[in-house]
Amino acid sequence: PDLRGGRTPRCARRHLERGGSSTMSSPADWFNSLPKITRGYLTGAFLSTVAVQLGIISPQLLYFTPALAFGQLELWRLLTNLLFFGGFGMPFVFNMFFLVRYSTGLEQAPQFQGKSADYLWCLAFSAVVLTLASMALGGMPFLAPALLSSIVYLWSRVNPTQPLSIFGLFTVQAFYFPWCLVGITVLMGGSPVPNLMGILSGHVFHFVTSVQGISVSAPRVLREFIDDAPRPVEARYRGNFGGYNWGGGRRLAD
Repeated sequence: PDLRGGRTPRCARRHLERGGSSTMSSPADWFNSLPKITRGYLTGAFLSTVAVQLGIISPQLLYFTPALAFGQLELWRLLTNLLFFGGFGMPFVFNMFFLVRYSTGLEQAPQFQGKSADYLWCLAFSAVVLTLASMALGGMPFLAPALLSSIVYLWSRVNPTQPLSIFGLFTVQAFYFPWCLVGITVLMGGSPVPNLMGILSGHVFHFVTSVQGISVSAPRVLREFIDDAPRPVEARYRGNFGGYNWGGGRRLAD
């Protein structure tokens, strides 16, 4: 696949030339086809940027700093700093493209297939690591690019041998792709720190789950809410206040 986007398959082009319709007949169909968490993240990122561009809210209300988030209990900053990728422009377009492509690929990977709640828990795990790293480094106001880098890194570990064309100039295996992005960022005059922080948080999650074999799964209530997971039989027949169902009992006269 090319980072600029894949070409339409030849059979699909012939179908469209004959007057046929594409599976995704509208932007709404495409949007609704995205996995749940990716769709929610894309929506939050887009709406936060629109709100800032229109002057509805100030970016001063979105950024993260421990003094405000914990000292003043402005806890929403723990979330909003992960959603705001900056104003409209080419960097924003590239970030949204990467978010849709690699978050969708990761959420539909075998590890998270049908387990969107676990994928959300994975993002929360990475966000906690990023927040701690940011505080250790003196603070970064917005961690959305770093979280996106973490998503790309985890996707590359799931698909390590998949070839990727870097803007049609050269091809690398997906395993090396996050490091290529670090190099491209430096060549374009940007700071590699968000990319490196994302790689760090993604590797911590990979090490904990894939190397150490520790399960990092979402709580049952979250799985029931997001994935419509059925409640266990024993939970359905448990009393209103939990505990064992002792039955109806017997009368003293019996």
